Amino acid sequence: MKIQYSYLKNFLNTSLSQKKLSDVFTQVGFECEIEGDLIEFDITPNRGDALSLRGLEREFYAYQSKKPSQKIETSSLKPIQNKKIINKIDGSGCGNYHLMIIKDLQKIKNLDKKKRSFIESAGIPLISPLVDLGNYVMLELGAPMHVFDSAKLSFPINVLFPQDKNHAVTVIGGDVKDVQSSSLTIQDQSGTQAIAGIIGGEASSVSSSTSSIAVEAAFFRPEVIVNQARKYGLATDASHRFERGVDPELQQSALERYLFLLDQIAEYDSIALYYAYSSKTKKKNVKLDVARFNKFSGLSLKASKAILILKNLGFKIHARNEKNVTFKIPSHRFDISIEEDLYEELLRSYGYDNIPISKPKAGPITNNKQNHALGKLRLGLVHSGFKELMHMPFVSRDSFHQLNSNNWKPAELRNPINENEPLLRGSLFRSLFTAVNSNLKKGHTSIKVFEAGNVFKKEKSSFTQWLHLSGIIYHHEPQQTWSQKELSYDFFSLKAEISKLLQTLGMQNIELQKASSITPFNENVLDIFIGKQKIGVMGEIDLSVTEKLIKKQAHGFVIYPEKISLSSINPKIVKTSKFPLSTRDVNIVIDKSISYEEVESLIAQRIIKHLVSLNLVNTFDGKDIPKDSVSMTLRFTFQSYTKSLLESEINSSMQAILKLLEKRLNAKIRS
Repeated sequence: MKIQYSYLKNFLNTSLSQKKLSDVFTQVGFECEIEGDLIEFDITPNRGDALSLRGLEREFYAYQSKKPSQKIETSSLKPIQNKKIINKIDGSGCGNYHLMIIKDLQKIKNLDKKKRSFIESAGIPLISPLVDLGNYVMLELGAPMHVFDSAKLSFPINVLFPQDKNHAVTVIGGDVKDVQSSSLTIQDQSGTQAIAGIIGGEASSVSSSTSSIAVEAAFFRPEVIVNQARKYGLATDASHRFERGVDPELQQSALERYLFLLDQIAEYDSIALYYAYSSKTKKKNVKLDVARFNKFSGLSLKASKAILILKNLGFKIHARNEKNVTFKIPSHRFDISIEEDLYEELLRSYGYDNIPISKPKAGPITNNKQNHALGKLRLGLVHSGFKELMHMPFVSRDSFHQLNSNNWKPAELRNPINENEPLLRGSLFRSLFTAVNSNLKKGHTSIKVFEAGNVFKKEKSSFTQWLHLSGIIYHHEPQQTWSQKELSYDFFSLKAEISKLLQTLGMQNIELQKASSITPFNENVLDIFIGKQKIGVMGEIDLSVTEKLIKKQAHGFVIYPEKISLSSINPKIVKTSKFPLSTRDVNIVIDKSISYEEVESLIAQRIIKHLVSLNLVNTFDGKDIPKDSVSMTLRFTFQSYTKSLLESEINSSMQAILKLLEKRLNAKIRS
């Protein structure tokens, strides 16, 4: 929002320089940029009440522990209800609707030079005195208005969502817009005359020949207006305010202000103010415990000072006892709902720079279970060649549901930055798929990436979040020479990599168990356990859920750091041997019901001399293998810490292993 410094200075009745005035507003949370005589205010989306001179005035005087001194003059009108003027309003989209009808306008003059300059400097073009006046009141008080040529309306007015699907309206400027069923509209008996809170229709717009007008001021609910303007390729000052929240008690006084200023530029014959309510806005009450606030902030604010600050911001005392003060929340403050919101108001008005710096007390360092496990996992992955990524947690509806194997209800944002991404993520894999695709386009063929962050799920009126660490491995090295084969990463490579990672971190009792298919994995998926606690899942990525971002087989994993107990992370320092390794590969045929984990566990229980590792190379169940059996290729690695092993020593250990497998699992050696 751009405001002329000279105009704002006079409105605030202050002698502060442009720089010092900007510094005050920066202190209360509104970043400012100076450009000539203009100050551009960066108002956060939850503070629609500050998008006006009156809103800035409240903040300015509250910062100085004063009440605004300037009284804005208005006319006085008595509103009446008349079904012949305003018939129906849909309460789900409109809280109240006011219409001021002024007839037989004559001798209409332009607004004075200062007001016209003020409007133009805010980025709003001058159109006609009657429309300009409405824009001026919007900038002054914060209530958007729309001015109809009342002679072009067929009363009564209805504020409704469109019933028919194929519905078009020509808006001001001549563009034709197909009105969507989610858009609230202003309708008369001849059709749609405006898209509520966004733009008016060309058919009922004012012109140089207009002699009677109907001035609209309404409370359109923010959740109904939000994102609607973007759907039509529009960005109007009215929609900017309505989607952030307009004071539902401001409409009558705004129209009375319009009338007061109209008396200065025109003559008219008659005036009438009509209104309709769907429901009165419920007042919110919030308790403040000043002692708790002081403990939270490190200040020593007296209750009387806290009350004064909040009163200057428009809060009123509803009830009070020795411990708490309960405040009535002003109707224009949509952002206040809990006690901590009042803390923010007190800190803003006190001045963030005025808060004394307090050094943290020295004390014993405590390990946070979640951060400790996450830090270890991150470090281990980086050492294994992974790159860590970070993404915003917003996703589209399609992306959320495509990866929603748990049937979670999505946590939806009230004011999404991007209307195409209105939900908080339920999985980290969507952003990882996009990252892999981006790297593939740049010619990379070996990609190992991971991301740690929260995923979200709606729970009743709130949401819950869990920490996930997810990763993807994509490795398809192309054939470099005629004699070289394409190198690919397979399921067993993933299994070995994750097992090695967990073992390197010192995690004990790691078990991998066959699991049923779960998004985004296909049927080749394993649950990861430490003892009886499931800490993650890994497997082959189901390419059908990647939206063609990945076209060759990739592998992934998700680990839940919050499920890993500190006691399971017990790194051990193992001395290395200077003597060579020796390996032996053996093919065994066993019953299909026996898993590799059972084979591994059986051998681990028997202390085999010099055996340092066992790995599954591959499995085979084709020709020459009995129907209910499977062939496993096992790789045994032997090493001594004191000498080079003799062939006879390795053979002796291998014979012991094979005898054990034959006796306990009925395994047979396959030549």
